[in-house]
Amino acid sequence: MSDSATAEAQAPSTKLGWFLGVFTPTILTILGVIMFLRLGWVVGNAGLIGALAVILISHVITIATGLSVSSIATNRTVGAGGAYNIISRSLGGPMGAAIGIPLFLGQALSITFYIVGFSESVAYLWPDVDQRFLSIVMLVLLTAISMKSAELAIKTQYVVMAAIGLALVSFFAGGTAPGSEPPTITWLNSEGAGFGVVFAVFFPAVTGIMAGVGMSGDLRDPRRDLPRGTLAAIFTGMVIYLALPIALVLMASTQTLIEDNNVFWSVSKWPALIYLGVWGATISSAVGSLLTAPRTLQALAWDGLAPTAAGKGFGPANEPRIGTAITFGIALVGVLMGSLDVIAPVLTMFFLATYGFTNLACGLERWAASPSFRPDFAVPAWVGFFGAGACFYVMSIISLPAMLLATLCCVGIFVVTERRQLESDYGDARSGIWSALARAALLNLERVESHAQNWRPNLIILGGNATKRKYLLDLGSALVQNRGLVTYFHLLRGKVDDLADSRRSLVKAMQTEAARRHGNVLFRVDIVDEVYAGAVAVAQSYGVGTFEANAVLLGWPNRTDRSTRYVQMLHDLARLDRSLLVVRHRPERGWGERKEIHVWWGGLRGNGGLMLLLAFLLTTERSWRDARVRVMTVVDDLTQRRRAEDQIVDVLAAARLEARPRVLMRGGRTIKEIMKAESAAADLAIVGFAMPEPDQAEEFFERVESLLEFMPSTVMVHSARNFDGEPVLFDT
Repeated sequence: MSDSATAEAQAPSTKLGWFLGVFTPTILTILGVIMFLRLGWVVGNAGLIGALAVILISHVITIATGLSVSSIATNRTVGAGGAYNIISRSLGGPMGAAIGIPLFLGQALSITFYIVGFSESVAYLWPDVDQRFLSIVMLVLLTAISMKSAELAIKTQYVVMAAIGLALVSFFAGGTAPGSEPPTITWLNSEGAGFGVVFAVFFPAVTGIMAGVGMSGDLRDPRRDLPRGTLAAIFTGMVIYLALPIALVLMASTQTLIEDNNVFWSVSKWPALIYLGVWGATISSAVGSLLTAPRTLQALAWDGLAPTAAGKGFGPANEPRIGTAITFGIALVGVLMGSLDVIAPVLTMFFLATYGFTNLACGLERWAASPSFRPDFAVPAWVGFFGAGACFYVMSIISLPAMLLATLCCVGIFVVTERRQLESDYGDARSGIWSALARAALLNLERVESHAQNWRPNLIILGGNATKRKYLLDLGSALVQNRGLVTYFHLLRGKVDDLADSRRSLVKAMQTEAARRHGNVLFRVDIVDEVYAGAVAVAQSYGVGTFEANAVLLGWPNRTDRSTRYVQMLHDLARLDRSLLVVRHRPERGWGERKEIHVWWGGLRGNGGLMLLLAFLLTTERSWRDARVRVMTVVDDLTQRRRAEDQIVDVLAAARLEARPRVLMRGGRTIKEIMKAESAAADLAIVGFAMPEPDQAEEFFERVESLLEFMPSTVMVHSARNFDGEPVLFDT
């Protein structure tokens, strides 16, 4: 595949807002052909309660999907391709291809669906019209419009929205259908079509929620516009769809609803307005699909999953004209072969699969708790998993064979894209599964190129006796949580022959006692000839393949007579590209009330990015959740103060971190005096330090002891040379 960043750099300049770019195409696709031509059939076959259940279940799925899309869109910019972009960037390129290709086909066939619906409604007015010929003519005209300009095509939808609004007014102002028996409400129709059939026919009505997502590459601010427009359209459509069945059962008999597909015309006060509504809805929905399908294909081409020519853009807006031509060809085949009742179930399967994997992507992102996943619109992981489960369950009850066929197609695309298969190991049911998963994960980690955005803390704690260094366990466990691995090392100095038995007993004691309170911590006891050299050996040898420790947490020594060896150890660990977190603990205060964290910050360069990230990680842990984070810095004059405040506010906003800046005037004071005055009452301080040379060990110890004399428990941070905090902190 080509680099996704290169692909997305080719996206057109954004210009559409949430209402025009998201809400309008979405609501017009939702209030479309199904509403006017098949909703009466749905109500007649299912009964009022059954129809409302179908509508509610459909909207539960779309609401969950809308929430998932909103969550992902507020964490990262959704690029061109909409749902494909979301899935591929969350679950990887092969999974994105497995869903993106069927999604494109579904979007292309939906054009057929809307155009055939238009022709069918025209036939009610002029029965002698050749519906297939009319469909072909409309397809050619709408394709020409969509090729001309996406913005022009979308702006014409204001007129369509007005037409649909007038059609709904005409419907609700109408009365009983002429010639219909006095309506008797059928609550549940046990003799009608089954639930799966009714659901399959209705569900395409609500698949329009992806219309705005498909236009993500043309939006002014996708992170804000997608959630706002999508959720507004979903809830607006749900209110209308829940009101329509109630009106229908009061206007027409069950038999009329089942047999008369033009019941909307029969009961409306001004039937001509229904034609305007149907024609406007079908044409605008077809145009919407003609805009989104080529852009999905274009995004697939940028990632090397479709012919390169399909990714070529034309004009200043990078219009995908070749993709539009390909989409036209697929839609034309559908026009020649299909009808509404045949196409609707196929579309349902395609879109349910897309929605299912979109929900799964959000659920897995939330569950994985990656530090880079900090959406402004956060939803629990269970929402995504529930939405995914609901999609796949509904697929199974509609048509299990069709679901299995769709699944096989997706799996086949995934395997071809992946181009490799992992071997399986077998053992007992429990250990065999976990062994295979661990092996597969390690092997894939070895093959996949690492990206700075995927950084997560893999921490080594060098703490000696765990019962004496509980504060290191508490801090390390709180920082890592479920984001990475944290391993506590107790190094025994001596010979293996002398200490092997002691090592075994210590390992057992640590695993049974300390691990009971820190379930996310692994424990190791190693025998070394010399503690400081052993610490360096442990730090560089820990891990499997490319999975290794990237940070070391250790305590500040109470004794200064070994300062040279200690600094030499720090120097060697830093040379091994391990970030260092040195804790100067105040046993009389511990971690205080865990309410106030002060970050003494000198900017993003050097240690600044890691310091901010540590504060964020800590405040996501339960016992630190209520802590306030203050970012402290010192300047010399008022001009510098204003500039520093603005810079810190901008950094925190861009990084989506909850913290407050505090810019202090030096006023002739030393840094020690300022830190004492500001942070003496805090619960934790985070400061950076420059690595001294071993021959400067005594001066370094004296300087640290003097500077932190009146400080609370403090974490001194030295960032590894290969740590790049910006991809983790910022979206771009």
